[in-house]
Amino acid sequence: MAGRTKSVARTAGQNSRPRMCANMVELIGRFGSEEACELHMLSLRWPGGFECPRCGHGSFARVAGRREFRCASCSWQFSATSGTCLAHTRLPLAKWFRAAFMVTRDARGASAQSVARELGVSDATGVAVLRRLRTAMGAAQALVTVGGDWVELDACDVTCGNSGAAGVAGRGATDAPVLLAVSASAMAGRVLSDQTAGTYEAFCAAHVSRRHQVRCDGHPAQTSALAGGWDALVRPSESEGDSEASLPAVHHCISNLKAKLAGTCHGVSAARLQEHVDEFCWKYSHRGGDEMAELLLDVARAPHVPLSRIRAARGPMGAHPARREPGYKINQRLRKRWEDAERERKPPILGRLASVLLEAAERRLDGELAEAEGLLDELAPLIAESLGLSDQLGRVA
Repeated sequence: MAGRTKSVARTAGQNSRPRMCANMVELIGRFGSEEACELHMLSLRWPGGFECPRCGHGSFARVAGRREFRCASCSWQFSATSGTCLAHTRLPLAKWFRAAFMVTRDARGASAQSVARELGVSDATGVAVLRRLRTAMGAAQALVTVGGDWVELDACDVTCGNSGAAGVAGRGATDAPVLLAVSASAMAGRVLSDQTAGTYEAFCAAHVSRRHQVRCDGHPAQTSALAGGWDALVRPSESEGDSEASLPAVHHCISNLKAKLAGTCHGVSAARLQEHVDEFCWKYSHRGGDEMAELLLDVARAPHVPLSRIRAARGPMGAHPARREPGYKINQRLRKRWEDAERERKPPILGRLASVLLEAAERRLDGELAEAEGLLDELAPLIAESLGLSDQLGRVA
């Protein structure tokens, strides 16, 4: 396949063109069958018509009883998803199309639980579906160059880990720096390992056009990085409110990003933050167009991500938030030891209770009433010990 060039420029005419699927009814009517979805994926992979990558032949046939096709000349077999982000998937393509529709129809994005409920799959599969789609978005965002009449550049700290209401950090939470470059037509973002001039310059070299003026707030690392070939307009600010007034677009995007992470995702882990930043920037860069058609095109052209790598990092959907706290495993081990000790301690107590009762019954039958009453007096402390009430019984006595 030919190399890909990414263009994110938007025109007024694109906002008025009809979408691929305006609603769920149109989606089901057009892509309700697996065959329709496969043909659409093939048209995305070979927009000029099929051409076998081995022999160059232009015709193929479906393999009977399988979700594969065969070249009519060299018999090379392939599927509609082979070589794409969805390679080796066992989920029907119709469900992938429905997930793409859910992700693109709402500016806030879709949660893994809502996708799982809509597709009728497990929560783990819902997480894997979203991660594959975000991988395609990330591959497309890697080619984006931000430019235009104006470009704003700024960084923010995003709380990762456990978070409470309104984004309040909880136990084990950390702050990760995120750098955003915003223009009227595109946005690029990256989670930074550090906030040095070299890191800023590498991001700007990959995503910021040198032909346009770049506005920043005067951070030393930003001004030092932009001095390497960009026309920088420094707008220093003495307060946070002043910074929002001097760089309104990028700070508006930062607020929307944090609202998405706290509202739709209910907090994210540091390992998955870049995926969510890619999704947020991709939606901004493709707003006003046919987002579902663009996402399916990016899916068809994105490289395959092995399922083992998708499952390697467990994020917020992987476990209950309390189980991600630092001391959770230690507390669980201590609780298990206590439960094992309780199980070992209770059978001897129950055995002593049974033996005392049997001996008291035998003494009573033999006429030894005084001895039987003495044995029955021993039942109270044994019962209290079995119920964990020994201290209370001692205070009463």
